[in-house]
Amino acid sequence: MKKKLALFLATSLFLTIAATSFAASPVTDSVAVGLSKDLIYFVMPDRYSNGDTSNDASPGYNPKDTAFFHGGDLKGLTGTCSPGDNGLARIKKLGFTAVWVTPLVVQQKPTPSGAGYHGYWGVDFLNVDPHLGTKADLIAFADCAKKLNLKLILDIVTNHTGDVIAYNDHTAYIPAGQENAKNPAWLNDLSNYHNVGPMSNCWGDGPCIQIGDFYGLDDVATEKPVVYNGWADVYSQWIKNYGFVGFRVDTARHVDDNFFKNWSPQINAAAKSVGIDNFTTFGEVYDVNPINLMNYVRRNKIQTVLDFPFQSLATEFASGYSDASVLDTLFAYDDVYTSATSNASNLVTFLGNHDMGRSGKIIESKRINNPNELLPRVLLGNALMYLTRGIPTVYYGDEVGMTGSGAGNDQMARQDMFATKVSVWKTEPRIGSKPVGSGDSFAITDTNPIAIYLKELAKLRGANPGLANSVMQIRSAKDSLLVISKKDDIEGREYVVAFNNSNKPVKTTVTTATSTGGWKLLLGKATPSIKNENLTFTVPALTTVVLKANKPIDKTDVKVGKITSTMDFLSGYFETKASVTSKDLVKVTFYCRTGADQPWISLGSDTGAPYSVYIDPLEYPGKKLELRAVVTNSKGTTFELPHTNIDIPTA
Repeated sequence: MKKKLALFLATSLFLTIAATSFAASPVTDSVAVGLSKDLIYFVMPDRYSNGDTSNDASPGYNPKDTAFFHGGDLKGLTGTCSPGDNGLARIKKLGFTAVWVTPLVVQQKPTPSGAGYHGYWGVDFLNVDPHLGTKADLIAFADCAKKLNLKLILDIVTNHTGDVIAYNDHTAYIPAGQENAKNPAWLNDLSNYHNVGPMSNCWGDGPCIQIGDFYGLDDVATEKPVVYNGWADVYSQWIKNYGFVGFRVDTARHVDDNFFKNWSPQINAAAKSVGIDNFTTFGEVYDVNPINLMNYVRRNKIQTVLDFPFQSLATEFASGYSDASVLDTLFAYDDVYTSATSNASNLVTFLGNHDMGRSGKIIESKRINNPNELLPRVLLGNALMYLTRGIPTVYYGDEVGMTGSGAGNDQMARQDMFATKVSVWKTEPRIGSKPVGSGDSFAITDTNPIAIYLKELAKLRGANPGLANSVMQIRSAKDSLLVISKKDDIEGREYVVAFNNSNKPVKTTVTTATSTGGWKLLLGKATPSIKNENLTFTVPALTTVVLKANKPIDKTDVKVGKITSTMDFLSGYFETKASVTSKDLVKVTFYCRTGADQPWISLGSDTGAPYSVYIDPLEYPGKKLELRAVVTNSKGTTFELPHTNIDIPTA
């Protein structure tokens, strides 16, 4: 590993380690997921807009209680599909290109303490919950999204169902009258569940995290063919019938290790059958350690995951709790995701969500600051998410400064966008706006500074594709200032982006790959100057500055050395480095082969010094590998390093 992880930060499990900076692997056609260039808006339909009051009387409706349905539905989220409307047209206007909705399936019967307004207590997985509307409403929703060129992502659950199964001591049973409570029928067969009690104290043979009931919800035996084939059939129908181009998979760390290997190929085939050639699946693996996360991608074969490490450290940096070296460390671990089919650019980034709480509340909680700093720090966090690597996701309501009462997480982070009847939500503080009172949040969209800034960032990315999840190189990470370069492969232009989390201006001088032609200011306030081929500018307090080179990259010289490969004690993988020196934003692609008569196999590409990939020894047990690395500069010229050999031990 570039930096050995020896001590974890209290909130992030990371050590702040001073080291050479480097960046994530590039997004290439063979690696990028279908959503790689998108901006995602994550929304809970029950809390967005009530477009059909006729379904409000369904069991579980209580708009005054945070644990029950409030009346939002698909008709409200769809809207009129015309400019000026508060439905999908509003989301499009904010600059988003994809909409992720919480599960739409029919929920279990409400209990005295709550209902499945959030969608994660499913029992009928083939139909739309009546609180949210009908299949016809979902078709209209999909048609509107298509008209507005918005991609749709469905939140799905494969680990568990709603709570129907009961226990008599250690014996599971289905209560009388509930024998056919679930759909499809295979979900009513007890043998398709683990039936070993709660995840916190299960009595089964195996890891409780995978076979135990998740907070009392019925844990499905995802290792069984009837289950993973059944789920493939269920969710293929949602793709074919409604055109979803991506799934977010809830509780993905709790399914069987081989589930995604068995399930994902069927899902991808179903998507291709209706013309969706690059379907995206990202899993929820709640873990802030990238060493743990990467194994879900590289070994369990989840296509990509939500980036909890980024969430933790981006909000810390935005708050001023940690400095730029912590982000340097975060991005230093990006190489562990790199393979021929994956890299860290596919990670889905976010600042807050429906479980952890809202971004503003989280940033505020990290460090005590002057209250007037909260808004610029929230803007800084969003700029960091939009302009570094990964697929940005904004949780609905964050764009209008929603915060949260009390701890601000779970139920208290699921406010109504429409006029609320929950008393505490009427008086909650807002960032950039006054408390909503008896009004709704749609009315302040055009005036809230967060929404305005998100639109500006989206417009900036749209006009400058090189800023949208492209090649990234850290130029400096010192104290309060993080400076990165990004690259537009089509124009061959370099961008320099600087993030200052200090309440004072900071002057910086960085090396770039562009020596002539000057720089254009795209965002923020700065006056760049060039001296001795170095770029100097000052970043105002708590702001982000974006500069674009007026001419293509011209510093393309490359010096190559050796390839080295040693076992990394943290991951158990072979850290394989290529010694390459250049001011250019080059790409280094690694290959291996098991014999002179065998084909070269790609190990993936890296675009930041020091250049490296991680070889999984489980893929080549007992093999002697010949290693190769090829450097490509911005002019398309290639340079090859001398080959080397390593012996992989038998597993």
